[in-house]
Order: sequence, then C-alpha cells, then structure tokens
Amino acid sequence: MRVAAVNPVELLTWWEGRGRRRPLSLRALAAKLGISETTVRNRLRTLRTLGQVDDTARAQALATRGGHRRGGRPAKPLADADLLAAWSKASAIATTARDLHVSRSRVRRRLRELGLLSEEPQRRRPEAPGRTTDAE
Repeated sequence: MRVAAVNPVELLTWWEGRGRRRPLSLRALAAKLGISETTVRNRLRTLRTLGQVDDTARAQALATRGGHRRGGRPAKPLADADLLAAWSKASAIATTARDLHVSRSRVRRRLRELGLLSEEPQRRRPEAPGRTTDAE
C-alpha cells in the first residue's frame, strides 16, 4: 500500500485560505494536490485532532470572499402553463420532463404542488426469505 505524501502546511494554506486566498473545497483541494478526497478528509481530521486546523479562520475567509463558488447554470424556469400543456398531452412524468427540458424531480414536485399528482406510497423492501416480521 502506498501512502500519499501531503505537505500539511500547503494543505492548511489552501483549506483555510491563508495568504488572502479563497479557501478551496474538498474536491478542489484534492484536485490541486493530486490526491483523493478521502485522503484530504483523513489528513484534515488528523490535523484537526492535533489542533492545527483553524475552522473559524476558514469560515471568516469564506465569508469575506463571498462563500464557495457556485457552478452550473441557473435553473430553467418552469412555467405552469407549459407544464399543464405538456402534462395533459403526455400524462407521463418522464415524457413531460423531456419535452420541457427539466428534471423529472422538478416536474414531479411541481405537479404535487398543483395537486395534479398524489403522494406516492412509500415502497417497502420485501422481507428476506426465512425472516419473520414483528407482526407474526
């Protein structure tokens, strides 16, 4: 098993945002150092138990620099008229979502809010063979 060599000063510099830098997320830090996110998390945990990680400095640095950077594009607005037209034509969540170019979960949530879709019953996993339930 190989152990990744990580400079703790560099790790803390990027994690806490020392030197007027923006603190990096776990994912960005792992990519910058060329190690896995799990290794970064474990090293930070070790440094935290040794009292070397200053979480308040990280929080202050994030607050002064506007928080974490957000990626992606803004959510496409979901107009009720378009949703109702697509729903009446298709009556299937997957088809409606595809026609509107939005996620199925957004379509499902909005249909429930409009009262056009009832709550789905919670699915129960079947009991394993040979096991008994509490009712038996």
